[in-house]
Amino acid sequence: MRGIAVGLTGKDVAGKESDAEGGQSTGSPLSIRYGIYATAVLVIAYSFSFLDRQIITLMVGPIERSLHIKDSSFALLTGGAFGIFYTVMGLPLGWLADRSSRKWIATAGVALWSLMTVGCGLAQSFAQLLLARIGLGVGEGSLVPAAYSMLSDYFDKSRLPRALSFFGCGIFMGIGLSMVLGGVLIGAIARTPVVHLPMLGLMRSWQVVFLVVGLPGLVVALWLSTLKEPVRRDLGVPSAAVMRKPARQELGELMDFLARYKWMFVSLYAGGALYALIAFGDAWYPELFIRTWGWSPRQSGLVIGAETLTIGPLGMIFAGWYSSRLIAKGKVDACLWLTGLGALGITLPAILLPLSPDPVLAATLLAPFKFFQGFPPVLIPAAILMTSPNRFRGQLGALFPFTNGIIGVTFGPILPALLTDYLFRDPHALRYALSLSMGLVGPVTFAACWIGLRQYRQCFNELATANSPIAPARR
Repeated sequence: MRGIAVGLTGKDVAGKESDAEGGQSTGSPLSIRYGIYATAVLVIAYSFSFLDRQIITLMVGPIERSLHIKDSSFALLTGGAFGIFYTVMGLPLGWLADRSSRKWIATAGVALWSLMTVGCGLAQSFAQLLLARIGLGVGEGSLVPAAYSMLSDYFDKSRLPRALSFFGCGIFMGIGLSMVLGGVLIGAIARTPVVHLPMLGLMRSWQVVFLVVGLPGLVVALWLSTLKEPVRRDLGVPSAAVMRKPARQELGELMDFLARYKWMFVSLYAGGALYALIAFGDAWYPELFIRTWGWSPRQSGLVIGAETLTIGPLGMIFAGWYSSRLIAKGKVDACLWLTGLGALGITLPAILLPLSPDPVLAATLLAPFKFFQGFPPVLIPAAILMTSPNRFRGQLGALFPFTNGIIGVTFGPILPALLTDYLFRDPHALRYALSLSMGLVGPVTFAACWIGLRQYRQCFNELATANSPIAPARR
C-alpha cells in the first residue's frame, strides 16, 4: 500500500480538476488517499482473477490423463472457451459500467468467478470442466471495464498511467501466486492422487487445488462491495445528463468517434491484442519445462512464479512511471510508442526461450519476457482512457479485453497447441510450436502498434485543447 501511495502522489502536471457533482478536487489529499486504497483493493481482486484463471496451467498432465484429452482440447480450457466468454461478456458489462454502479458489477463478477473455480474442482468430466471455465470467463469479464472506469474517476490524467500500472500488477501477482502456490500444493499432494474430503468424498488432487484457490475469492468479493462508488466526471457535465441521450444516438456517436480515429484504434486494439497473443503463449511455459527438461510441476511453478512475481511488476511499474514522465514532458503518444518498442522487446525472448539447450538459459530468458509482458496492460488502457470521452470509457475500455480475449487469451494458448498436435504431431515438439508461433506474430505486432501514432497524437491534442488544462503537446 505504501508503495502505491508513493507512486500515485507525484506532482499533478494536468492541474486539479473539479468533480462535476461533488465539487472536490481530484488532486486533494483526501481523494488521492481513498483512490490509493481503492486501487489496492482492486489489485487484490485482479490478482485473484489471474490466480483462478492460471492455476490450471500447472496441471496439464493430471487433467489430460484424468479426462483423456489432448493438448488442443486442454487449450479450450485455458484459452478458447474461457477467452471467448470472457471477452464477449466484457462488451455488455462495459456498457453497463457506463450506466450503473461499477463496484457492484465488479463485486458480482468476483463472486461468480470464485464459485466457478470451485465448480472446476467439482467437475467430473471434460464437459463439466469446460462449463465451469466458461462461467469463470463470464465472471472475470466484469472486473476490468468496471475497474478502468472507476480508476479514471479516482485519478487525473497525469496519475492515471501510474494507477493502471499498480492495478495491472494484479496480473503478475495472480499468475505468480498460481505458479508458486499451485506448485507447492501439487507437490504436497503428488503422493496422494486421490483425496477423501468430508461431504465430497473421493476427489482427484487437481480438483482439490481448485477448491483451495476458489473459496477465498468470496471474501474478496465482500471486501470489494465496501468501496465507495467514485463520482463520474465528464468535463464538467453531470453524467446523468449524458446518460439521458437515446441509446441509438449514443451508439452513433461512438461509431463516429471510432471511424474518425480508425488507425489509432487499430493500434490500440489490434496491436494490443497481438501483443497479448505473444504474452498469453506463456500458458504453456510450465508444461514446456516439464516436457522438455524433465522438471517437476513444483520446480516449474516455483521458478516461473518467482520471476512472474518480481520481474513482471517491475515491467508494469516502469511502463507506468516512464510513460507518465514522457507525457509530462510533452510526448503525448508515449503509451502507444512504448507499446511498439515493447513488442520488439518481448518477441526475441519468446522465440529463443523454447529453443534453449538447457532450463537455466530458458529461465534466464524468461526475465525479459516477463518484463515486457507487463507493458500493454498498463499502456493500452491508459492510452484508451486518455483519448476517450467519459461517457464512452466503459465501452472503449471493454473493447480492450474483448479484442485481447478474442485474439490473445483465446489464440495465445491455442496456436501453439494446434501446431503441436497437427503440424509437428509430437507432444515433445511443443518448444518448436511456441517458437514458430511467436516468430510469426512478433513483427506484425510491432507494425500494428506503430501505424496509429500520428492519429493518436492528433486525438490527444484535440481533446486536450478543448477540455483540459494540458496544453497541446509537441509531436
